[in-house]
Amino acid sequence: MDSTSTSPSSRGESKSLRSPFSDPSIEKLSNVSTPQDRRKKRSRAADDCWNVLTETFGHSEYKGKQKEIVHAAVHGADVFVLAPTGMGKSICFQVPAIAAQHGVTVVVSPLLALMKNQVAKLRRADICVVAFTSETSREEKQDLVQDLHSGDPTTRLLYVSPEKFCAAEFTKMLAVLYEQERLNRLVVDEAHCISEWGHDFRAEYRRLGLFRDRYPNIPIMALTATATPAVQDDIVRSLKISEGNLFKVVHPFNRENLFYEVRYLSSPDPDAHKVDVFEYISGLHRRRGQPSSGIIYCRTRARCDDLSAYLRGKGLNARPYHRGIRPSVLDRTLEDWACGGTGKGGVDVVCATIAFGMGIDKADVRYILHYDLPKSFEGYYQETGRGGRDGLPSKCILFYSREDVVRVQKWVGGSHEKRLMRAESMEGPMPSQRAINSLRALINFAEGVDTCRHVAICKYFGEKIDSSKPEVVKRYCNDMCDVCKSPEKTKRRKLELSSQELVSSQTAMLQRQADSTEDEDGYFRIQESIRGNAAGPSSANPRNDMSSGWRSNFRAGDESHGIDRSNTISMNTTSSGSRKRPTSAFPDDQNRSKKAKISFSTPAPLGMSSRLRQSLNKPFRSPFRTPSSEHTLQDRSHSITEPPAPTIHEAEEVHDVVEISSEPPLEASDEESVPSADDDEETRIELPQTDVEMDVLFSRKISLPLRMQTFTSIRTVLHRTFADTTSGDHLWEKLNLSEATEELKNDVLARVARDLEFGLHSLSSTEEGYKARSLTQLKIVRAVRNAAAWKTTGGDDLENEREVVQLLMRTCTDSQKG
Repeated sequence: MDSTSTSPSSRGESKSLRSPFSDPSIEKLSNVSTPQDRRKKRSRAADDCWNVLTETFGHSEYKGKQKEIVHAAVHGADVFVLAPTGMGKSICFQVPAIAAQHGVTVVVSPLLALMKNQVAKLRRADICVVAFTSETSREEKQDLVQDLHSGDPTTRLLYVSPEKFCAAEFTKMLAVLYEQERLNRLVVDEAHCISEWGHDFRAEYRRLGLFRDRYPNIPIMALTATATPAVQDDIVRSLKISEGNLFKVVHPFNRENLFYEVRYLSSPDPDAHKVDVFEYISGLHRRRGQPSSGIIYCRTRARCDDLSAYLRGKGLNARPYHRGIRPSVLDRTLEDWACGGTGKGGVDVVCATIAFGMGIDKADVRYILHYDLPKSFEGYYQETGRGGRDGLPSKCILFYSREDVVRVQKWVGGSHEKRLMRAESMEGPMPSQRAINSLRALINFAEGVDTCRHVAICKYFGEKIDSSKPEVVKRYCNDMCDVCKSPEKTKRRKLELSSQELVSSQTAMLQRQADSTEDEDGYFRIQESIRGNAAGPSSANPRNDMSSGWRSNFRAGDESHGIDRSNTISMNTTSSGSRKRPTSAFPDDQNRSKKAKISFSTPAPLGMSSRLRQSLNKPFRSPFRTPSSEHTLQDRSHSITEPPAPTIHEAEEVHDVVEISSEPPLEASDEESVPSADDDEETRIELPQTDVEMDVLFSRKISLPLRMQTFTSIRTVLHRTFADTTSGDHLWEKLNLSEATEELKNDVLARVARDLEFGLHSLSSTEEGYKARSLTQLKIVRAVRNAAAWKTTGGDDLENEREVVQLLMRTCTDSQKG
């Protein structure tokens, strides 16, 4: 249960990392100072930090691993901190920043609400802190520039959005601080945003790695509450932190005071459980004899508005919180909620989207309700982590239905398309399939009634737990989840879920529900802009008009670049109504910043560049079509289950929509299907038995026999590939399983086949699309015997094959650890 940490191995003085706790002129002589002098200096720095902790922040002691983290920071180490919400991550960089005698600590933070919350708290403690965002006034900006150019700035903490951080204006400020030896540290808060494998990827975060190229001797600290082992590695790699210079702390993920419960529903109407929400909150208020503070997370802005109005009509003091509301109103809601939950006024419950939460510090949140199924496991964990930060019990209820699973799968597919467009418009990295894996894990978590919720969460984030031992489970959960407290009742409640057949019959309607609403990331607007291109200006949605002030409602920097929330996304760089992204002073960004212009003008046809068209052609990339050289897809019916293709600019040819063969794709006669009896003896495969089962078996959007056939076909191709005498043994060596038992090898291949099939299932809306993707996926799997697929660098032609290789590697690693 103890947190783990790794220290830099003999970092030494040769790194020339400047400490902010002494005068620069003295620091230049550090190579001739004695070890005793350095120990005294570090002791003074530790004392200064202790004084800040106790006198400025009013704490009596460090919490968890805060002390080790702070000391590593003041000694100049790069630091990575992974700790659950409520563990006090902000203290880890605020204390050394304030205790420093000179210089500025720069903090990159993803949300305006997060920055405002922390800046307000620090200013109340008389700390000189500044936020540099899209809302910073000209006067404040001039004062900041003057202070940073003074040679000895009074600013100790400088918060900045990732978009502003990458702009030329800000990089000039950094250069001045660096030249004057007043740039102390870069802090990357909510660092999971830097990873394209993470649940809240921000393209601008990806460019933060350029900081190390420009300022190689300035320490970096990265902090997050939600990151799987793969995301942790990606963060460290993206920031260009050397493992030898890294102090890494991973706190346990378990929140013992949170009670996790899943409430099973069986209605296709997403509004059906409003009454359940009201009855729970009002019942809690009656039992406590006063109101309680809580958060209800919803997937859409409209749901937040509607649910909060319903609760207000029932006498509860509820307010909505999302990016469609003016910033001044959001600030007032946040202030009222901060003082609510006591029966003395204020807001008791907020109905919020994901825009609400990161960095919000309110200790007495007694309940977290998820009205809808979140889009990722990480998002669910981070949002539930807002409860019980005072250490007292807090309840986390997830309202779950199989109908909502269909809707959220549609949303995740839309987010994938949005990230494809963002990658094209911003020359960013192409999205991976990890969002699908994360959603699958969350679905399994909700459907599971045999595994402790606390144990399931910790296992997802990489903790090794022997859940077969009751005494081990007891240490994680003392009857603090529905599975452990009421196992039989929980199993009976799960029977209330709709049958697989019923959900299958409602798939088209449920997908229409997902299409007809808009999530916080703007997926609906993207779809409407595509569909509305042919309709012309008359189809414009008046809510998106520039005069409505929508631009100020998003995250810091969204007004500069990203996805256009107007009715068009135009790649036409000659449009008179377009806006450039902020110019970057980083050399690698000069050209890319000029490539994309986002239009706010009248809707125009969507011009699709060759790079985007190529990415949409990739079978394991796009959630909407997966053509191959032999079997390709065209949706003749234009049914609601498959989104219409975008209107293609006249100047570009269309190569990605052609006829699909009417022959069944997975017959034994097919080259990539299950080998027939006519195959050579050397290639004939008799699949061994396996206990591995496919995921989301309750779903009937794709027939179960077809899914089973695909699963078997993928297993067969994998076994044939690894049984090949010319390449099979070599592949097992690459996976470090050449000496493993046949049972373990079979299990690995079966689990890989399961994950690949689930990806196909998640990205398909019709059986025809599923068949086309399946054929292409079989070809991709067979190609992993190509040595180039195992190289980490190379062209895009083997990108899909490399994903399969990475999946094989992860599965092998998990199998060996398990």
